[in-house]
Amino acid sequence: MFTEAIGNMVRNAMAANPNAGEEYTGDDGLLHCGVCGEPVQQVVEELIKFLPGGIAPTQCRCMRERFRLAREEREREKAQQRTAELQRLGFADPAYMRFTFDRDNGSSPKAREAAEWYVENYHRLRAEGKGMLFMGDTGTGKTFYACCIANALIQKGVPVWVTTMQPLLRKAGDFSTADGVFNQIKSIDLLVLDDFGTTQNTPRNLDLMFEIIDARARSGLPLIVTTNLDPEEFKTESLGLKRVYSRIKAMCCTCEKSPVRMTGEDLRVQSARAAHGVHSAG
Repeated sequence: MFTEAIGNMVRNAMAANPNAGEEYTGDDGLLHCGVCGEPVQQVVEELIKFLPGGIAPTQCRCMRERFRLAREEREREKAQQRTAELQRLGFADPAYMRFTFDRDNGSSPKAREAAEWYVENYHRLRAEGKGMLFMGDTGTGKTFYACCIANALIQKGVPVWVTTMQPLLRKAGDFSTADGVFNQIKSIDLLVLDDFGTTQNTPRNLDLMFEIIDARARSGLPLIVTTNLDPEEFKTESLGLKRVYSRIKAMCCTCEKSPVRMTGEDLRVQSARAAHGVHSAG
């Protein structure tokens, strides 16, 4: 039984040779690959009682290369599957998946520089709990660059969650989903809150907003926020907002490149104008 199993292993190993049938017998009496010239057989003293002459298969350069390529292909497939799963879990809006650095139109070079810098230094910044703040008017590219960061990190295998405040507040305020939401807030490697400041500041929303931001702050993990609030609006008399803004500034404005202030015309308006052949004056 054991001898039969050994024989099957030998036959399977020999069949794995990509150049099977092209072997030749070398001066050592063993078969050699007809392409690379390395032996495809070896003598194993311990197997003499099971195999004639103890001759067992071994890998030539061609076989090692074949197995290397196959291993790399499996690793690529696993990485692609991992990326697809991270994208599925990380983006509430599938449109965010299209916001990548290779789609940048060059309208905000400083914002791109800051976003790329964050990706390059992510592991250090994560350890320090430092995020970023993108501030500016509607359509200036805040969401685009925040999602560029998210997509680039997902490609590196980093779990990211990109969401807007309104659906996050709904889920955080729903008894059936609150535990799962707060667990994710406290554990996801990078949290991106898009369009912060667009929700109504009702007492209930303010309480939930503080819980969300405070939970993230206590996790020690980084937060990226995009907002159309200007710096002056972060100076408020509202005690509830002060607590929220204080934590956001502590998490998002302490790294070298933040805050990133976005300026310029609404990119959506520019695109619409270009599509209709209308050019701005001057």
